[in-house]
Amino acid sequence: MSFEKLIFSKTSHSTQHELDVLVLDNSLVVYRCASDFQIYVTSSSSENEVIIATVLHGLYGALSLLTNGLLEKQILLEHFDVCMLAIDELIDEGIILEIDPDGIYQRVCMHDSTSELAGMEHPLSQALASAREQISRNLLR
Repeated sequence: MSFEKLIFSKTSHSTQHELDVLVLDNSLVVYRCASDFQIYVTSSSSENEVIIATVLHGLYGALSLLTNGLLEKQILLEHFDVCMLAIDELIDEGIILEIDPDGIYQRVCMHDSTSELAGMEHPLSQALASAREQISRNLLR
């Protein structure tokens, strides 16, 4: 059985929305269940589980900010590129670069400061507004 299938079989029954830790095949697996998906961070079993849990917390928080709090599988798949950028800003070749969700969000959106963030809309909100405008124009024709 592949490692991913083994992890999923051990964690698919979990319904709690809090972090949980599992040691499996000499790997540390920290995961969190959301409404219709799970997020996993894996490492060597010799790593500190608090640090790995902090990485997961940073990723979950950044994804929540990037999707305006709408953490659902379909939304994440529609914005897969942004999700991958968030992971890229979080970790690079096993080195943790950033764990603060706001910092990851700012880097993904290419914002320099939190003052700029207050005046900007989230990418998802901008996309929905653009789609709404296009639908309105098409209906008025």
